[in-house]
Amino acid sequence: MAMSIGPARTSGRAFHCTRRRVQGASQGDPKDSPRARAHGGTRSSPRRQSRRPRKQGSTMTTLTDTIETRPSRHLEPGAVDFDALRAQIGHRLVLPGDPGWAEVSLAWNLAVDQSPSAVVLAESAADVAAAVRFGRAYGVAVAPQAGGHGASARLVGSIVVRSSGLDTIEIDTDARTARVGAGVRWGALQAALDGTGLTGMIGSNPDVSVVGYTLQGGYSWFTRPFGMGADSLRSAEIVDADGVVRHVDDETDAELMWALRGGGGNLAYVTSVEIDLHPAPAIAGGRMLFPIADARSVLNAFADATRTAGEAISLWASLVHVPNLDFMPEEVRGQSFVVVESCTTEGLAGLEKALSPIRAAGVLVYDTVGERTASEVGDICEEPVDPMPAAHSGMGLGELTPATIDALLEVAGKPGAILQVQVRHLGAGRTARRPGLMTEVPSEYIAVALSLLPDPALEPMVRDAFAEVAAALRPWTAGAVGSTLVAAWDTLNRSTSFADRERLADVMAEQDPTGVFRAAVGLS
Repeated sequence: MAMSIGPARTSGRAFHCTRRRVQGASQGDPKDSPRARAHGGTRSSPRRQSRRPRKQGSTMTTLTDTIETRPSRHLEPGAVDFDALRAQIGHRLVLPGDPGWAEVSLAWNLAVDQSPSAVVLAESAADVAAAVRFGRAYGVAVAPQAGGHGASARLVGSIVVRSSGLDTIEIDTDARTARVGAGVRWGALQAALDGTGLTGMIGSNPDVSVVGYTLQGGYSWFTRPFGMGADSLRSAEIVDADGVVRHVDDETDAELMWALRGGGGNLAYVTSVEIDLHPAPAIAGGRMLFPIADARSVLNAFADATRTAGEAISLWASLVHVPNLDFMPEEVRGQSFVVVESCTTEGLAGLEKALSPIRAAGVLVYDTVGERTASEVGDICEEPVDPMPAAHSGMGLGELTPATIDALLEVAGKPGAILQVQVRHLGAGRTARRPGLMTEVPSEYIAVALSLLPDPALEPMVRDAFAEVAAALRPWTAGAVGSTLVAAWDTLNRSTSFADRERLADVMAEQDPTGVFRAAVGLS
C-alpha cells in the first residue's frame, strides 16, 4: 500500500512555499531525503499510515505506467567523452562504472533495460541546460525522467536527466495555483494541500511526477468535475533544444503550450509548471472488492451508477486476477475479484448513495470507502510504488452497456495473460478551459488492460492478449488516448487524430529540429 507523506499546510494571501526533497522510487540517490521549509520557519511532519480497510483484505496490483520493452539504438561505449559535461556539473553526472550507476539508471518498470549512456541528477535548470547543450553538441538524445516511470527502450544510449532535485512546491491558496518542480511527485503536492480545501489533478498513483503526468494528458480522479490534468497547465519553465531556459505561457508561445498539454517530453525539458488547483471541500473515496462470481451484476450496477452519479463523483471498476506467485499475499493469491473504486470532492453521504446499488450487487469482501484528506487520494487504488515489470494498453469507450460488459467478461473474466482490465468513467463533453492536444476529455470511459511482464520472452503473448481485449471492445471504442495509455509497441500516431498529429509534428519540428529530446513515447 502506498504511504502518504506528512502534511505541509498552506494559508494566507501570499505565496506559502513548501520545498521538499522528493524521494525517488528506489533510485537510491543519497541526496534525496524528505525535508520541508516554509516562510518564517521550518516544519517537519511525521509520516502517516495509509487508511486501514474496514474489512480484512489485501492489496491488489492495479494500473501502472507501461514502458517500451524493445531495444533501440545503442551508443557505443567510449563514443562520447563526457569530461566536458562533468566539468560543468561534477558529481551530478553519473556514468557506467561510477558508484550508484545501477540504481540511478534503473527504470521503474523492471521489464525495461533503458541503458542510457549517462544519467544527470539535476538540481537546477542550469544543470538541465548544461546536459541539453552537451547532448546537442555531441548528437546524444536527452531524455527527461523524474523517478523512472517515464522510461522505455527508446531511451537506450541517451542522457537521462533525472529531475528529483527540482523539488520546489509553491502554493497560492487565494489564486488556487501551484508551481512545482519537475521532481515533485503527486504524493508530495497533495500532502502540501492537506487542510486547504484544494486538490491537484492527481491520478491513481502518488509516486508519479506532477510534471510528467500533466504533460501526458493526466487522467485524474477529478477529471469528471475539472477535466483532464493537461487542462490545468497554466505556464511552464522549460529548457529548449538550444539549452536556453525560458518561461512560456499562452501569451508568449501559444503553439508550444498547446503541444505541451498532452505532447509529453518530446518538445522541451520542462523544469517546472504552474497548474490550477481545484476546490475539494469534502473528499471521500475508497475501494470495494467482490468475488469474481459477482462480476456481471457488480459491473452492470457500476455502469448504471456512472450514468446517474453527480459530476463530483468518479467511479472506476476492474477485473483483477491475482497471480499465484509467492510475493502475492497468501490470503488472495491465485484468486480473482471485481473491484470498484470511487472518489468525490463533495462528501461521503453523496458517494455512499451512489455506491449503494453497487454494494447490493454482490458479496462485499473488502471496503475502504470513507472520508479522506487530499494526501490520501493517492492511496485509494493501493498501487505499488516499488519497481515492477509490467505493460499496459488503453482505449477510449463511448458507452458501457450490458453487451460491453459481456464482451469484457468473455475476454478478461478468467485468469490468463491479463492481470487486470480497468474501466474508468471520465464523462466526455466537458469544454476544455485551454487549448491543447489532450485538454478535451476524449471519451466517456477508458479501458486499460494490464499484464505483468517478468520475462521479455512473454511479450508476444501479452501483445496477443491486449489485441484480444481491443478486438472484443472495438464496437464501443471511441476517442483518442493519452500517451500514458499507449502500449509500449505503439506511438502517438495511434493516440491522436490525424490533424492533431500533424500539428504536433509541426511544433516538434519547430521546437526541436535536430531531435535533441527523446521521450518514452514518440510520435513515430
